[in-house]
Amino acid sequence: MRLCFVIACMAVIGVGLVHLRKRESIARHELLQLEKGRLPLRRTAMQLESELGFLTTPKQVSQRARKLDIEADHNPVRLAGPTGRGSAPGNRGVAN
Repeated sequence: MRLCFVIACMAVIGVGLVHLRKRESIARHELLQLEKGRLPLRRTAMQLESELGFLTTPKQVSQRARKLDIEADHNPVRLAGPTGRGSAPGNRGVAN
């Protein structure tokens, strides 16, 4: 009786291992298919980022503005940056 129980347990373990290996193989295949699909999307994204960088250069922006008859702003906005310590409003000459 004990021998039959041991044989049955070994058979269940064997079937379980075969099932797990099959599911692992299927999951690996799905992962490889997803990786294959990701590469063209990644190339496209990199190409679009490159085109965006080219189209946002000042030269390209000014060319498109001329084509659309948009008058360029001759006084561009200056962002905050390094300036003289005494010239900044509210600066009391405190050194950092």
